Amino acid sequence: MNEPHFGADSDVGKKEASVPFDEEPRQPWDDHAPTDMPAHDAAPASALNGLSLELTVRAGDVSFTLDEMQRLAPGSVVGITGIAPGEATLCHGERVVAHGELVDVDGRLGLRITRVVFDR
Repeated sequence: MNEPHFGADSDVGKKEASVPFDEEPRQPWDDHAPTDMPAHDAAPASALNGLSLELTVRAGDVSFTLDEMQRLAPGSVVGITGIAPGEATLCHGERVVAHGELVDVDGRLGLRITRVVFDR
């Protein structure tokens, strides 16, 4: 069996660095070095005010077996858990943004905000 040879002419312990001919060597990162670029884009907060967000109103949770799901029909009554009747949450993705009460707004469903959640 051939074992590796680590004699005086071996490459063990030697360090080489190669830089492509069209690229300058890079310096180690220095967090304290001055930079020509600002630390962050300093866009005013008002620049984001027109950003459109997709929000969802959730009125609770329902859990079914596949059999129960297949037996759903017009007139079926489904029990909803996780929230009191008439209440709902306003969500952005999975994050709750606000809690509220379901209300009638000119014949359409609306949400009266009762509490805003400021989780960050």
